[in-house]
Amino acid sequence: MSTLRETFLKTRNDIKSQKVSISDNIIYRLLINAEGMNSFTELITNFDKTLANPHCFERNLAKVLEGQPLQYVLGEAPFIDLDLYVNSNVLIPRPETEGLVMLVQKLISDNSLNHDTIADVCTGSGCIALYMKYKYPNSRIIATDLYEDALAVARSNSERHKLFVDFMKGDKLQPILESNIKLDVLISNPPYVENQDDIEPIVKNYEPMYAVYSEDGLAFYKEYFKNYKKIMNKKFVMAFEINYDQKESLTKLIGKYFKDEDTSFLFLKDIYDKYRYLIITGGYDVKYFEI
Repeated sequence: MSTLRETFLKTRNDIKSQKVSISDNIIYRLLINAEGMNSFTELITNFDKTLANPHCFERNLAKVLEGQPLQYVLGEAPFIDLDLYVNSNVLIPRPETEGLVMLVQKLISDNSLNHDTIADVCTGSGCIALYMKYKYPNSRIIATDLYEDALAVARSNSERHKLFVDFMKGDKLQPILESNIKLDVLISNPPYVENQDDIEPIVKNYEPMYAVYSEDGLAFYKEYFKNYKKIMNKKFVMAFEINYDQKESLTKLIGKYFKDEDTSFLFLKDIYDKYRYLIITGGYDVKYFEI
């Protein structure tokens, strides 16, 4: 029986000989998962103990070597302060989406904006909705998705963290419109990529394409914009993740649907210096910022 240290060193050498690109950090995480540990510190503290679950480690290592995303192999992905359960029915949460919710949180805080009712449309894993509930426990948070398999993952994460939100099944704004709900804040990371060449092979092979690809990359935004008076309160915030090449086309759409003088909008860049966020406000004189 090998120790954790011996397993780590052997795995690293085997991977180098096969000329496969897998970082030491991935091997560490596979060992932590196999042993049911909670942290890197716990792993290192027990590094010279025998690996108790070699079959689990080897099975998961084989999946990673096949090209499967580590988050699906381990069944979890971090999202700011939350560790979320994920599977192939939902998109793996990205740093860009973390940036979106942190932006909204700062916007609300810096401007004392209303946030009694918040909706996350296209919730997927529930990452946006659950983080907003985590930050605003007294707010009503609504999470919608078209796909029951995705909602099952989001509900699991809700139970996992004891963050209870209102889950609704339906396409785009349908559940909100049918329930006559008025929102203070709408947040959405919809499928917006219409050029499949922009989608990485690992995403095409393993993640749900319906959460990424849309034949019309503006379809969801059109739906949100044309219905905003029906779903938003007079004072509102709408915040969206967008594709890097949609700034011009979205600006035209905003000009078509938002005619009121008290609405304003701003495009913001993500950590990779690409335009990734669109914020639209109504009834407020807000201070904007870069994240």
